[in-house]
Amino acid sequence: MELKAWALSLLKDFKGSLEIPDFRKFLLVNFASHSSGPAGLMSMFGLGESTSLTLSYDPMRKLYFHKVLGATPELSQLFLYSRHDPIMKEKDKDFFTKDPVSVLKEFLSQKELELLGIGTKRKKLVHVKASDFQVLEGMHDASGNALRLAVDTLYGNLESFVAGYEPRSRVFYLEGADGHLLFDVNFTPLTKKDGVNLVTFDVYVDETREVGKHAYIAMDQDSKIKLVDEVKDVNVQNTLYCLIVPVASFAVP
Repeated sequence: MELKAWALSLLKDFKGSLEIPDFRKFLLVNFASHSSGPAGLMSMFGLGESTSLTLSYDPMRKLYFHKVLGATPELSQLFLYSRHDPIMKEKDKDFFTKDPVSVLKEFLSQKELELLGIGTKRKKLVHVKASDFQVLEGMHDASGNALRLAVDTLYGNLESFVAGYEPRSRVFYLEGADGHLLFDVNFTPLTKKDGVNLVTFDVYVDETREVGKHAYIAMDQDSKIKLVDEVKDVNVQNTLYCLIVPVASFAVP
């Protein structure tokens, strides 16, 4: 099967929601968001961002979730969620001033906290019971029709996929019978043409099945990459860490 068609066969059930089974990786994506390039670097240092770190919890479905918006919010909403018990309880009254390190060090390493800029005096953890968002709907166009899916770019090597048009801070990962797929939702070319709303993906086929065994793809200043399991150098000018995020399902909660 042609590689783009094979990739789409794995992505065919995408409705705008990604279930992340690894809660630690969900936290990393949540706090790093989907920003990359200069904006992403600023957010890592807490610049140009809110002074609070927000975690949204749906008590009805018992899951944490995060919404990523593209250039066209009514079409390009991506819901990421992870099923997990609340990490802060009702008895914890101090939701808005809790030291984030004391809460998150159980899940994230010290280097990961440093890379995200968490733990400074200007960063506080906000734990929100998001009753307003208990119903998460799949992506549809204005008329209620499902979006059409397509592969925008199929990358021939891992280096170019991670570098992309801008360096990627995270990629999503799916296992397939004939290889494993790394993909990213590409909001930039989201278009409406001839009445069709299109969502596209950037993809890379990992025929070695090795990438998903690791936590990060690390890229140095010379664009050389290696697969690593932990963050060692938090200087973003030296090393780009691209988080590998396994996806459990496309189910809409």
